[in-house]
Amino acid sequence: MVQESVTWDLRHMTRTPSTSTEIYILFLFIVCIVTSVKLVRIWRTARPFRLSGQAGSPSYLQLLETSSGSLKQWIGSTFLAWGICASINLTDVCSRLFNNPKIRIFEILFIILDFSTALTMALLVVLFLFLVRWHMLKRIEGLRYMPE
Repeated sequence: MVQESVTWDLRHMTRTPSTSTEIYILFLFIVCIVTSVKLVRIWRTARPFRLSGQAGSPSYLQLLETSSGSLKQWIGSTFLAWGICASINLTDVCSRLFNNPKIRIFEILFIILDFSTALTMALLVVLFLFLVRWHMLKRIEGLRYMPE
């Protein structure tokens, strides 16, 4: 009888995220939705690359400034949420590692993988927020310095 050798490839193992990570992912999804709604509201009033129709509108300028300030707060909130999520996950991981008398290298690699994944998600959402805010600031600048 031939015995087959089974090897575990840790790169292809899937794990379910923790509850705090799932809440964090939901938060990031909500941030993207809020940002998209703000962008659509801005574009609905003045289409992209056609700002001249709103040149004399103080209400549109106010909408841009308010939305830009709001996005600045969302950027800070996203980084704070990542910090809180990372702190909770790190505490949970350390508690589990203290109960384990022998720590294997793949456990450390999974920890690093989880933290880098969460940070990457945060940075991608912040990049989206930053680009939308930059677009709004360029529109504000264009409205303020547009010849009448």
